[in-house]
Amino acid sequence: MNKAISGNDVSIGYQLLLETLFKWGVTHYVGVTGGGVIHFLKYLNPLENLCTEESSFLTIAEYSAGFIPLGYYLSSGRIAASVATTGAASKLLSCGLSDAKLHDIPAIYIVPLTGEEMQGHSPLQDTSASGSNIVAQLRSELPESVFVLDSPETLVEKLSSAHVQLERAKPVVLVLQHNALNSPIYHAEKTTASVKLPVQRSSFIDFCDEFRHDIDGRRLILLVGEEMTRYPDAATLTTQFCQMLCCAAIWSINGANAVQRDNPYGFGYISFGGNDEALSLYQSIGKDDVLLVLGACPDEYTVNLHKFSAAKTFFLTNIPGSYGQIENSFAHMSQGAYRQVSGPLDQLLRSLIDATKQQPFGNIHSPFAPSNLNHRQYPPPRPGYVDMAELYQRLDRWWPAGSIGFDDVCLSYKDRQYVTQRPNNNIHFYSLYRGSAMGGAFGAAVGAKLSLPTRPVFLFTGDGCFRLFSGSLGEVSELGLVIFLINNTSFSIVGQGLPIILPEIEEKNYHAYLKPVDYCAIARACGWEAEQLAPDLSNLSFLLDKATGNIMKSLLIDIPVDALQVLGRNPRVKNL
Repeated sequence: MNKAISGNDVSIGYQLLLETLFKWGVTHYVGVTGGGVIHFLKYLNPLENLCTEESSFLTIAEYSAGFIPLGYYLSSGRIAASVATTGAASKLLSCGLSDAKLHDIPAIYIVPLTGEEMQGHSPLQDTSASGSNIVAQLRSELPESVFVLDSPETLVEKLSSAHVQLERAKPVVLVLQHNALNSPIYHAEKTTASVKLPVQRSSFIDFCDEFRHDIDGRRLILLVGEEMTRYPDAATLTTQFCQMLCCAAIWSINGANAVQRDNPYGFGYISFGGNDEALSLYQSIGKDDVLLVLGACPDEYTVNLHKFSAAKTFFLTNIPGSYGQIENSFAHMSQGAYRQVSGPLDQLLRSLIDATKQQPFGNIHSPFAPSNLNHRQYPPPRPGYVDMAELYQRLDRWWPAGSIGFDDVCLSYKDRQYVTQRPNNNIHFYSLYRGSAMGGAFGAAVGAKLSLPTRPVFLFTGDGCFRLFSGSLGEVSELGLVIFLINNTSFSIVGQGLPIILPEIEEKNYHAYLKPVDYCAIARACGWEAEQLAPDLSNLSFLLDKATGNIMKSLLIDIPVDALQVLGRNPRVKNL
């Protein structure tokens, strides 16, 4: 914090706000300055030392800034804040806010209001009801998570309420009203609260007894979702559970991070980019089966708009009112009986493991999963292009331990998991697919690097996605990011789907073509290292050595990709 102006005897609202956020563990702020936030940002020094524990600000375009808190949290479990001024800047920031909501990620967004005294005078970037009406817009998306800081007397109370929402895994918006925050604060009280309540042992026992009864003589399938990935021993626990109960496991795109590669009962990813064995297993679930769901939102990319079809579904979650729930439940997504159990997922799973140690459950045992989870050969690309199946497999054998990766809204978020089939113990991969905002994964990757600067961070992005964030490359040229750019001169998710959706339409009317661009030249002009991958992968080892050789210099690897090489499946095309 800027000590030159923060050492006054009497604190004002801005200082209390920053001190409170610091107590919450918030030290990284990102975004762009402007007239509405200059009085807030003057207290923050620029981010110059990635390892600093002081509050600091990184200037980076608002669209990418909106996604930075998401990657920051997914990598470290800590919270970061995005800042934008009035007008279009706040709108750009809110693209990331949407995915924070859809993926239940706690994040802070800070936007200002034009002064009340200016209302009726047509102020620049008018945020009032006569202008953008920004507070109403934000509240339409986050009804309980928008806090207008418009009074010194209510500041402490509103910050405490915001902290409760963060602990409920919700993003919050702090709306700055300058006159209120520039006023003295004389009696600041505690500004933290907690909603974390211990789960009673009796509820564990009741749940275990009901579970034991309902799976007796039935097949049990475990569906692992992304909420489970927030527990440090998640992958070990799911393996122990599958081995103790001899039950098959399948997982969502992000839920894979809570599964070990060598889980012998792991049948793969389901639905979007899903593996054939996993899809066959999931589609076979019926009236004689029980489904145990570990925090897997039944979204379109997971269950393809279909309800859980088991005789009974047990849904475990510790996020109240998570995205997709209706009246705090997913009962509307179950064809059969439904029981939702709330509590820390690791404790709930351990309770089942302990129960089966005391007395084995009577469920029907599953066979081991086959080594190959797919039923078809990977089609080759046309000459002159990289075989992406081979590249994904090569990278899967190479990822450095402790890495994190992100799939942007491009072919990789459908194809990578289909080819690699099982999660990799060396790297966690995430996709912000519920909002599917092209280019957003770049901000998430930046956030991951800011949270843990020594952690290797990788990003798969497309040439279409690149157009949305390339203006911010210069600000992160010294972060040591590695981008794999899928260059196929196409919006290829659309291009691959439309022959199925609109078979009578000519290709020119897909509007999926992109003009070729020298992406390496753009990256080098922004201070990055940049190289093109040879179609035969002859320089891949050299490039991977380069990726790990200079941990501070960011690297872009341009991959010539055949847009017609169809690898992973896209069940969503049947819904369009």
